[in-house]
Amino acid sequence: MGVMLSQFVSLEKPFAAAALRGKLIVAVPPRPAPVLTVGHVDRALRSPDSFSAALAADLGERLGLPVELLLSEPGAAATAVASGKADVAIDGLPFSPNPAVSFSPASYASGRGQGLVLRHGQVRDWEGLRAGSICTSKGNAYGRRAAKQYGAHLLTFDRPLDALLAFQAGECTALVDDELVIKALLKQPDWSYYSVLPGEIAPAPSFIATPGADAASMRFVDTTIRDWRRSRWLTTARETVAKQLAFDMFIAENDLYCH
Repeated sequence: MGVMLSQFVSLEKPFAAAALRGKLIVAVPPRPAPVLTVGHVDRALRSPDSFSAALAADLGERLGLPVELLLSEPGAAATAVASGKADVAIDGLPFSPNPAVSFSPASYASGRGQGLVLRHGQVRDWEGLRAGSICTSKGNAYGRRAAKQYGAHLLTFDRPLDALLAFQAGECTALVDDELVIKALLKQPDWSYYSVLPGEIAPAPSFIATPGADAASMRFVDTTIRDWRRSRWLTTARETVAKQLAFDMFIAENDLYCH
């Protein structure tokens, strides 16, 4: 249906098919839900990745369209766009040449990643992580890069909260996450036993995908990303996610969940 619809609209305006439909369909990564259920996560229940959802909401607002989120793993997100099932994918996608899909030239990944280790442990720098392990979450822009660069074993969890809990339980040598997440965590008393490794990790580039034949939509997305960067809106969105994650961790540490 999406492909048929796109054949009858002009692509001179961005997201013309979405405008005709009356809503913007955005493919975003799924995460286990509900977020605040430790030890009782029903993997069949999924919710949108909060950062991708925030970007989707702003994109829809700029277009004057309501947004419908389509939960899609990264491998399926580009296919959803190519088939017309989704208008756009904000799914942490790497740049991958594909005639059926266009990628905005600008990456929306921003900020830096940091590593957290035990304050009085044996690891003092990134090189000390060789043969060690890193806790990170699915879709994290920093963990995989750090593991590859320093020869560490990567333990990937479905939720960012699960990665934090595993690190505190001693399952990993280090936690690697957004610098804003680390900053928010270190404000809590239970995290005073940890210290930040010197140096930072650049994020893996993440690109937004639009239909391959729709140059107007690709240009609109590229302009939007550049505006997000110029206005530091991406930093604000990351900070909101970081503060929520730190709050979720505080709830988990203090056993304030409703069971």
